Amino acid sequence: MKASKATRRRQRSPDPLASPVAVRRICVDLRESMPAVIPANEGNLLRFLYAVRHVERHPSTGSTRGRPSNWKREDLYTAASNLRGILERETRGRVSLSSFIAQYLPLLRFPTDVIDALLSGQLNLQETAQLARLTPERMGCSKAEARKHRLEVLRSHVAVQGSQTRLRARVKELLGEAVSAETTSQQMTTVVARVDHLLEIDPQDTRHFFWEEMKRLFFAMREIELDDLDDQIIEEFLSAMDGVSNVLGRIEKRRRERQRQLEKVRI
Repeated sequence: MKASKATRRRQRSPDPLASPVAVRRICVDLRESMPAVIPANEGNLLRFLYAVRHVERHPSTGSTRGRPSNWKREDLYTAASNLRGILERETRGRVSLSSFIAQYLPLLRFPTDVIDALLSGQLNLQETAQLARLTPERMGCSKAEARKHRLEVLRSHVAVQGSQTRLRARVKELLGEAVSAETTSQQMTTVVARVDHLLEIDPQDTRHFFWEEMKRLFFAMREIELDDLDDQIIEEFLSAMDGVSNVLGRIEKRRRERQRQLEKVRI
């Protein structure tokens, strides 16, 4: 009898890099290659590696925008080169620098109960990232309550052999991120107008790229057919969307904070 998709997903080979111990081993190797540059403190190390990813995505163009880095750009480039070499040696090219920083590095900050679920094989790496989003800060509750919610979601997910998409939807629901309003053509017209307006005001304003990419996703939904999708494409898409979801979460958090500040001013 042919195995179901859920069964096949649970039987996948374990990822040897998907553990805090393995991630820290990579970081130790990197620090040994640049002991005078790579921070020993783990919090500073994470900030350093996020800076590495930033310069990789945004090569120097002489721009003075943004907050100045705490590290020399040359050191960040050297660290990027060294990290690529370490990842090539340890994973045989399976994990890129960007994937390591975006998907594996956050494991160092995930709750222990979430890490336990990953190491036991109950969750894969992407599912772990979703469950780890249920934090006291995001849920507005105590650490014990947040952990209780995570355990309940995990038990339900494992019991029904749930999909990653279903887990993501459940987490969004608990965080109040579920979107009930449908995206309409009229709303998309507003988005397009906003992009054009930004370009008219300042063609160098890179913020218009955000709406352009979101618009691209909307139009892709109208064109893509079921036959265009397979398990590999869906897995790659969901992996990429984890990073996008994290960015959108930060935007939403910033917006809520701005609204709270405005309410304080009104009072």
